[in-house]
Amino acid sequence: MKKVVDVCTRVEGHGNIKILLQKDEISSVNFDLEIFRGFENILLDKRLIDTPRIASRICGLCHASQTIASCKAIESMYEVEPSNQSVLLRRLLMIGELIRSHSMHFFFQAFPDLFVILDKQPKPLSLNELIHFDPKLTSNMYELIKIGNEIVNLFGGRTVHLITPIIGGIFFSPLKKEINIARKYLQNSINNLKWIIERFQEIFSQFDPPDVYSLPNPAYMGMHNDEKYDRYNGLLRLAQNNKIIADFPVYKHSQYFDKQEDIRGIDFYLKNDQNILVGPLSRYKIINDYGIDELQSYIKLFNKEWQNSILFSNVIRLIEMMFVSYEGLSILDDTELTQKNEINPINFLKNNEGLGMVEAPRGTLIHYYHVNKKRLIDKVKLFIATEINLPIIDEILTTQSQKLYERTGDFNQIKKQAQMIIRSFDPCISCATH
Repeated sequence: MKKVVDVCTRVEGHGNIKILLQKDEISSVNFDLEIFRGFENILLDKRLIDTPRIASRICGLCHASQTIASCKAIESMYEVEPSNQSVLLRRLLMIGELIRSHSMHFFFQAFPDLFVILDKQPKPLSLNELIHFDPKLTSNMYELIKIGNEIVNLFGGRTVHLITPIIGGIFFSPLKKEINIARKYLQNSINNLKWIIERFQEIFSQFDPPDVYSLPNPAYMGMHNDEKYDRYNGLLRLAQNNKIIADFPVYKHSQYFDKQEDIRGIDFYLKNDQNILVGPLSRYKIINDYGIDELQSYIKLFNKEWQNSILFSNVIRLIEMMFVSYEGLSILDDTELTQKNEINPINFLKNNEGLGMVEAPRGTLIHYYHVNKKRLIDKVKLFIATEINLPIIDEILTTQSQKLYERTGDFNQIKKQAQMIIRSFDPCISCATH
């Protein structure tokens, strides 16, 4: 029989946990995303020029990544390259988006659970307890969320569903005043993050993450640019056990993975039937070095037990926010930012299909479009990070729920544990129910 556990809470979107019982034993546990919003169908028969605006509505958290991946897919069809200034501005939008997304997940979703997982407290902190646990931590986290919002607003025209990114570039040239404001925000971001990382280490690094959250040796996938961290441009890498399985440009993705139209799920064609993990931890695993000594020193504060656990993603999110803050400061020093922005024309369609890839906060994001003779979209594939991670989430849910059920037979405990496992992956259900 099936047992449907209440909706999983404190995640972006809505999903159920489904437990399949056979002869009073748990056969499988699945994170079930029943909601269907159908963005792959919504985009059908649309003009290419309208597509990025529609695609941004897939998600209210990673709308910049959705918009930019959409623009990049269409630009590949016209064989148009945005100006360097436009690329820099797009990177700034993705930086603001990541700071906001990571800080919200860390503080509201992950942090309360860590007291239960590591410090054995009976239940997660309530919102009131969370806010008052450490007033300086709360203040710093809320300021990070504001910084992310303001960076996006400065260069995107508003905080959600941006208006400046268009096919061919960014329809905006910032003033020196706006650049100076952004610089102060990012400097504050770095200062806040230094304090938060040290506070996190003080509270939690003394504990070893429990085996419940150990990763079952997945293959990691993410973007890199000449071995360096890059979320806008580069090759896709598949790696496992510190060995590279494959490096390939996005247009060769179908040699390694693909999906059927109108069917959920992404199929990977690897020699061994590995589960694939994407996201902050995967981005770290495929490069192993951010190129900033300060960040590497923070990582070394956490032992190997941490680095083999999905809970280590919480550390990496903090590290990523600091890295992109430094990256943003470097971009803001580029004199090209304030020059008059020119958008390359998109008059002649060169290809009837195109691909656009970025690393969204939660992992690899790819948009694929195909147009008919009327230049209307007739095929759409959206490769979403949470959808890629679902098999490994379900594997951990099943294995750990079976163990807990054998020991206790208590579905309430299974429910609580399952929800914390799911939240540790930071799923974006709005994106995954496209």
